[in-house]
Amino acid sequence: MSDPLPNIRALPASEAAARLDDPDALVLDVRTPGEYVQAHLPGAINIDFYGPTLRQELDELDRDAPMLLYCRSGQRSGNLHGLLAELGFRDVVDISGGIIEWVNAELPVDR
Repeated sequence: MSDPLPNIRALPASEAAARLDDPDALVLDVRTPGEYVQAHLPGAINIDFYGPTLRQELDELDRDAPMLLYCRSGQRSGNLHGLLAELGFRDVVDISGGIIEWVNAELPVDR
C-alpha cells in the first residue's frame, strides 16, 4: 500500500530525533499551552491544535522548511496530516507516539 501523503511520514522518536540536527527545521508542538510549558522539544514553537486560529497560524509557517511535528501521543499530530498536505507543507516528520515516546526514548526536552 502506498503512502497517500508521501511528504508527511510518521517515524519513531529515535529516528525523528535526527531532524533536530537540521538548523532550518521547524519543530512544531500542537499541544495546549499548558502541556507545552510542562515540557517541550528544544526549539519548539507551540500552536494549539484546539485553538481557533490553528489553520491561520499553520498558514503563516514556511512550507518549504523541514518540519518535526508532535503532540502528546500522536493523535492530534496525526489528525493534522491532511491539513498540512492541503496547505502545501513539503517535508513533515511526525513523531510516532508523540512526546510520550520521545521522553521514553530519553531524548532531550526543555522545561
